[in-house]
Amino acid sequence: MSAKVKKNLIQAGKYISLILMALVVFVPIISVVFSSFKTKLEYLKTPRFTPPESFLNFDNYIRVFTDGKILLGMVNTVIIILGSLVLGLLFGTMTAYVLRRFQFPGRKIIEAAYLIASFIPSVIVHLIVFTVFSKIGLVDTLAAPIIIYAGVDVVSLYLFMQFISQIPYDLDEAALLEGSSYFGIYKRIILPLLKPAMMTVAILKITSIYNDFYIAFLYLPGEKKAVMSTMLYRFMGPYSSQWNVIAAGILVVILPIFIIFLIAQKHIYKGFVDGAVKA
Repeated sequence: MSAKVKKNLIQAGKYISLILMALVVFVPIISVVFSSFKTKLEYLKTPRFTPPESFLNFDNYIRVFTDGKILLGMVNTVIIILGSLVLGLLFGTMTAYVLRRFQFPGRKIIEAAYLIASFIPSVIVHLIVFTVFSKIGLVDTLAAPIIIYAGVDVVSLYLFMQFISQIPYDLDEAALLEGSSYFGIYKRIILPLLKPAMMTVAILKITSIYNDFYIAFLYLPGEKKAVMSTMLYRFMGPYSSQWNVIAAGILVVILPIFIIFLIAQKHIYKGFVDGAVKA
């Protein structure tokens, strides 16, 4: 077999694998799109991949917003995301600044503790956290998931630390000579130069919080505090036999985060690539 034929076979294998992966992802979505425009009778009588009689049938989407109260879930989700982002970025950048710019006993132990904590099953952690939150009255309040999501995770911490490692320490020394405090250095030097990393972490956090079901379902059992993921789960009750309505709810839930990812994906890739190169 010649080198050219071998190269062509490898290329063909790559394209075939990509096509198969795309089919695995998009075929279920196509089925959901078709189902969301069907009536209940049409959904029961026609195959899943048969197009609906009309793509102008928006009754299922209307029921999602009226009976399903999806707007309430959107509002609660936005509140949780905004609160978690502000606190998470603040705590994450401060922690990374301290661990990278200051030498003190136990610094390496703290860094290792963050890494070890990432291997602990979250179910075990939430057994303890849920008990504490129940005793202090935080269960079924939006403060509970905000506090949990605001915690510094190991991915964002190490990304911030990598970026801070690229910032010359001479800038800190020059600021100290000018009479700046350490907090002033953090505010005027570190934070502005961490914007690419903060953008990457923010997008990852938004996606993670928006898609998370476990924490919202555990800490927000009430209907008035439901978020997008748990609001969609509640469709399984009153609409258990109306999968056409559930399909419309699925599209309403996934569309916002899909658009955000398409717009911001270059910032995600750039943040990881820039953070991986140490100066």
